[in-house]
Amino acid sequence: MSENSVLESIYQVLESFRSTSASARINRVVQRRELLDRLTEQDRRLDTLITSFQLKSSIVLRAQPYQAVAMKLSIQTSEIRFHAPSTRLRSKPQVFGRDSEIDDIVRIIQQNSPARIAILGSGGIGKTSLALSVLHDERILQRFRDARSFLSCEAAQSADHIIHDLIMCLQIPPNPYLGNPLDVLLEYLTARTCVEDLLRDLAGIETITLIVTLRGSQRPSSVQWSQLLAPLQPVTLDAAVDIFKAICQKGDEFVVKLVEAVACVPLAVTLLANLAAVEGESTEALWRRWCDESVSMVENGVDRSNNLEISIEISLSSPRIQRDPDALKLLSLLSLLPDMISSEAICTLESGIPGISHVKKGLSTLIQNALITKDASGGIRILSPIRLHMRARHPPSTDARRFLQDHFLDLVSDASSTTLDEPTVQNRFRSEYGNVEAILLDCLDVPLGRNLEDIVEIILESCQHAYLCGILSTHAISLAAAKLASYSSYSAPAKTVSKPRKNFIARLTRFRFLGNASKTISVVQNDQNFGDRIVDRTLKLRGDCLGSCGQILSRQYRFQEAEERFNMAITLHAQAGDVAGHAYDLNNMGCLLSRNSISAVRAETIFGEALALHEEIGDKAGAAYDLVGLGNLLLQRTKPQVAQDMFSRALKLFLEDNDKIGQCIALNGLGHTVLSFSKPSDAARYFLQALELNVEKDDVVGYADSLAGFAYTLLLRSQVLEAKARAEEAISLRSPVEDPDYLHLLGRIHVALYNFETATELFLRAQTLHSQMHDQRGGDEDSRYLLEIDFFQGQLLKGMMSSPDDCTSLLRQRLKEYLFEHSGPSTRSLLCIIDLYTCNVSSGGRQLESLVENNEAKGALELGFYHHHFGCYQLRLGSYKKAEINLQKALTLHTEAENVQGQADDFNKLAETCLRRGLYRDQVTMTEFVSLALKLHMEIGDVAGQGDDIYLQACVYLELGMWDDAEASIQQALELHTKSSMVRGQGLDLATLSSILWQKHLAQVAAVSDTHIAALQALESAAERFARLVATRELSQCQAQYRVMLENNSSITSTSNALLVSVDDW
Repeated sequence: MSENSVLESIYQVLESFRSTSASARINRVVQRRELLDRLTEQDRRLDTLITSFQLKSSIVLRAQPYQAVAMKLSIQTSEIRFHAPSTRLRSKPQVFGRDSEIDDIVRIIQQNSPARIAILGSGGIGKTSLALSVLHDERILQRFRDARSFLSCEAAQSADHIIHDLIMCLQIPPNPYLGNPLDVLLEYLTARTCVEDLLRDLAGIETITLIVTLRGSQRPSSVQWSQLLAPLQPVTLDAAVDIFKAICQKGDEFVVKLVEAVACVPLAVTLLANLAAVEGESTEALWRRWCDESVSMVENGVDRSNNLEISIEISLSSPRIQRDPDALKLLSLLSLLPDMISSEAICTLESGIPGISHVKKGLSTLIQNALITKDASGGIRILSPIRLHMRARHPPSTDARRFLQDHFLDLVSDASSTTLDEPTVQNRFRSEYGNVEAILLDCLDVPLGRNLEDIVEIILESCQHAYLCGILSTHAISLAAAKLASYSSYSAPAKTVSKPRKNFIARLTRFRFLGNASKTISVVQNDQNFGDRIVDRTLKLRGDCLGSCGQILSRQYRFQEAEERFNMAITLHAQAGDVAGHAYDLNNMGCLLSRNSISAVRAETIFGEALALHEEIGDKAGAAYDLVGLGNLLLQRTKPQVAQDMFSRALKLFLEDNDKIGQCIALNGLGHTVLSFSKPSDAARYFLQALELNVEKDDVVGYADSLAGFAYTLLLRSQVLEAKARAEEAISLRSPVEDPDYLHLLGRIHVALYNFETATELFLRAQTLHSQMHDQRGGDEDSRYLLEIDFFQGQLLKGMMSSPDDCTSLLRQRLKEYLFEHSGPSTRSLLCIIDLYTCNVSSGGRQLESLVENNEAKGALELGFYHHHFGCYQLRLGSYKKAEINLQKALTLHTEAENVQGQADDFNKLAETCLRRGLYRDQVTMTEFVSLALKLHMEIGDVAGQGDDIYLQACVYLELGMWDDAEASIQQALELHTKSSMVRGQGLDLATLSSILWQKHLAQVAAVSDTHIAALQALESAAERFARLVATRELSQCQAQYRVMLENNSSITSTSNALLVSVDDW
């Protein structure tokens, strides 16, 4: 912002007021708000310009030869004629994300009289803005009013200068009388030459509350500070984005990238936002500039408040840094590392960096100057702007750089060569992978004499190990492939003996309705020598890099990019003569294509080609992974017996080859296969075996897959809370990558817990991801459960209800459209249930009968599900004997499948069969069924199930004329159904409550006289819930009960509730 542009802008605004014509005056009245805003903006810009001018003027004056000025000061202080500091308190800055710090400082001032506060931190972190915000805080204003002063000491370079500025700032008038307290104090202070001594003397004045901002992390020891505040840290990401938006009114994904790139340092964020505020400058273009220019972008002037590089250089030129040359060398070296530097790495550095003698002293100096920060664990971190500035302006020496590269290359070798259950090396590798990758990239750019192909070998090892730890990054592997492409263009191809590289795994696991199988993508190459196959090493390494990159992209659900990498890898390995690499590329491609049914046939063909190549070269592990891929395809096609054979053959090969990660994958495949047979305990044993191997190999991704599979077995065995804990752990292990099948599994768990709102959010997220992956089967399962939640909550029509006829037709139309979009057995079974309990009972019953007779279920669990609901259908028809037979079959099947939920529901419906047959007086059978159902529902924490059981007990009390007991029980059932958001249960409870109250009214045993009114109100509430469900049969029953009330009590007037008077239309 130049002086001319500001003044011209002000002139243009004022020029608009010159005209005195009538039309001009009218326009000014009409546009008075806009004109006021423009004047306010120009006032702000002028204020900023004046402040900047004063600051720059003082810098120019201070830049003169200082020795002469100092001498003059020592002789005649009264003749000093530097700048006159503004006596006006600077305006309140706009601060974001510092509320807690402001409150802390204000509290210290209020509780201490006088207060002594030091605000510490690195350059540009916002110390001055924080101090000004405190001075303008309403609580400080009320206490100090006009006795608030702000003095900027950035241009002062000695105690004499500060004293002079204090005289001007505090407006102390000259007084010729000796003995004047102010004059004595001033004369005393003027004699001081040390700034720290001056600060101590100022702090000794009891009438002054002192706030000092200091660059660094060390407070002057001469002052007794009221409370030691930690050095300021960067603001939060949200606060940094708010700063950016406040300046340029822009906020998008590139704003987030920009503020993260400067580590949320307020000054850097402010300067970037000012660049974005320029007309025509997009944040995307700004981000591209940042990638090219970095710190040099964030400058807007010649002082520290407008240029980040100057601010950093001021810190680097401090006396402490000048006295410790090792500190600057150490900072240059550490700036190669973007992430926190662990205490273990620091210990290694202390062993001796070439050219740096005193590492510990250098670290201490850097911490004191706030150029680095140290956390509680002893780790070191450098703010991004400082790090980038050092890399651009102060690169490390060659020897020091080689030392650091060697250290991290050794870490990769240690992580790859040691057993993966050794926690020390593995934890270091995982926690410092950002630094590992940065050094690998640095080795590619500055190899320091190392062979490129050797560096690429190490990068492949690092990426493999990182993948197993759940870290997905393609930066190093992509750059390695690009470097190799350039390298091969001007160097003779190197020939080498083919040794298949051990690649990493890309899995995609599926958790389907009622035990549908898992899909697992698996690719691992085994380190064996299958004969002396001479290949082009450079082409082979390029193919390895592209294949590895494709696997990572697959894991990130970037399937199109992954397919492109796999195709390129296939071509390169074929050109290089690398049969093993070619075979694994085919396996990768088959895994990628098997994610959906459209390309499944092509995937099967490709797996066959890969299997033939692996068998040709005798690669047992490779052949085993091909068998795993074929097994997953067979599971998708609901051929579990053949799939089980494939997984068993794969497991045998993995055992022979001692490939433990492969064993985990085969065990998971077997687990999902036996789940399709409704054998959750057997499946759990497979998953637990896999988990043990995952832990042994430190395979985080595999561990998450096995854990999710185990959680699925817990869900099917109705151990819902434990299943929830396991599923959440699996999701956290994969973070920040979201696996839609994990989300789907957790959504199903929340459905079992009746947390429908949370379940809906999870299914919607999973549905979005499945759509992005073009996984129709996964998306269909998400939609199926979303429809089920709507059914449970009575939201099938979601506010579209008008007349009963419209309701029925709308529901049927929605279900027809849904079936067209989402086909499959689980979808059809759900629609049968919805028909059964809504407006199409006979249709639902016929479809269920077909499912039962044709035995379309995949296992005992699914067949038990069909028999249970077919029994419910017979119960609604009054065919109690058939109902009992089907319910007993369901109970047997659910017991076989170890599904406690199903067993409890079967007992509940058997009890209802006894009730409807009039066998409620047979207390042994009826009570036994209800007690068993309630016991099991309580064991698994099924709130709605408990409500169903207590509802039946209330019905028994009603039949026996025990109305008080009946009312108490039905109220308890209603509470449970309300808690679980089960609308159908609430409707049945309210209808039954209406009957109980009506019977009490007829028998005149009610404690109040308006029991019949309460009965009518309960009936209306029941009708409202049944209407939401489009449950025509139950609505008809409500109307019948209403007519009985009208006929038997003349005091009941005709209700205006259309749901009761027009039910015949349903």
